[in-house]
Amino acid sequence: MTNSKPVVALKRYERSPDSLRELIGLCGGFDRLKPEHRVFIKPNLVALDDRYPMALYGVFSTTRLVHDMVVLLKELGVSDITIGEGSARGKDYGMPTAGIFRVLGYPLLEERYGVKLVDLLEGPFEDVHFEDFALQVSRPILETDFLINMPALKTHNQAKLSLGLKNLKGSLSLKSRKFCHGRGRALDHHLSLFVEKIRPALTVIDGIYGLEKGPFYLGKAVAMNALAASRDPLGADAAGSALAGIDPETVPHIKEYADRHGLSLDLDDFDFRGTPIQELRRPLRWDSTWREDDTGPRAWDRLGIFGVSMPKYDQTVCTGCSGLYGTILTMVMASYTGAPSTEIEILTGKMMKPSGKAGKTMLLGNCMIKENRKDPSIREAVLVKGCPPSLQSVFDALTRCGIRVREDIYAGFRQTLFDQYKGKEGFDESFFYL
Repeated sequence: MTNSKPVVALKRYERSPDSLRELIGLCGGFDRLKPEHRVFIKPNLVALDDRYPMALYGVFSTTRLVHDMVVLLKELGVSDITIGEGSARGKDYGMPTAGIFRVLGYPLLEERYGVKLVDLLEGPFEDVHFEDFALQVSRPILETDFLINMPALKTHNQAKLSLGLKNLKGSLSLKSRKFCHGRGRALDHHLSLFVEKIRPALTVIDGIYGLEKGPFYLGKAVAMNALAASRDPLGADAAGSALAGIDPETVPHIKEYADRHGLSLDLDDFDFRGTPIQELRRPLRWDSTWREDDTGPRAWDRLGIFGVSMPKYDQTVCTGCSGLYGTILTMVMASYTGAPSTEIEILTGKMMKPSGKAGKTMLLGNCMIKENRKDPSIREAVLVKGCPPSLQSVFDALTRCGIRVREDIYAGFRQTLFDQYKGKEGFDESFFYL
């Protein structure tokens, strides 16, 4: 009798490329792969700050595991391999995907194995219909014969977890990514849809490092040495959730996809093979806590920061502006010398409304400006134009609000975040650089 349960493999990472080879063998990940197939590998290389040092643990899929995947494919005689990502970047900060590839050493994969490297944000795109709307999806992703989805195991401040279903968002054009952060439908709803039209043949979750309070550099990395894989996308994400100590039923986009298709998220309804989950599980905290009055993170209480209000991000904050969120929060913390002469509020996304109490209201990004610039309750509007705004325009706006911008202190803080992993057991930068 055939086992009807989706097969999910779990393995402790021990050595390359054997650990990945054993993992894929456990779930039959290559059973349908043919040497003549066009294979596309989609890692998570979300964004790389090119101004300040940035630790990659848990933020990026490890280059080591991507390299291992290429080695295994070449062993099977596959010659047509493409690696692609559409890394986020701002107007005057962040690297394009090609630059990230160079930093990580991906061009060596071109030289050694003939791999093609693609920036998915450069197109071409194809309109793919979902419900009553269409999204622009990268054509190379759609045209591949065998898509391998290789997300990092990390928490996400807006989506709770960023695993396989979420990683497919990187296949979209910038315009479509912004559409997914609209006010009409929740981000989670869009995340639950991608896999219905962008179907991976194999999902490998890279949990060599996990990330708490992700998805970017303010998160806290954890050495987990955990790998999960499945030909079933839901099974892979259920396993990733369990490895992070999070019930997949509580991850909105995963649950919505399962419910829409009548699928179970009960772990007993999957055929887990390999290392038991309990031997690999490492609970990850997923969200930062805000003050009860939503005027800023609770960390501001410990630092005595008052007179500045920044409500908690919602799902309408696009990736570009969310990348500035941490910069603003930490810049306020780094530069705060006492309550400003007039109360300041900083609004983001597409739905936030001014309180009517602030002397100055900073509207971050074109969406927030369009939403509130004519609101009569705003005493003085400080407009930060752009989609997303430039880093310098953010610094200028903070200065206009009476916050003394100390880039030197902020740079020192970023260096501290980077240095925290140096010499720490289990953390090895060579996992990211070829």
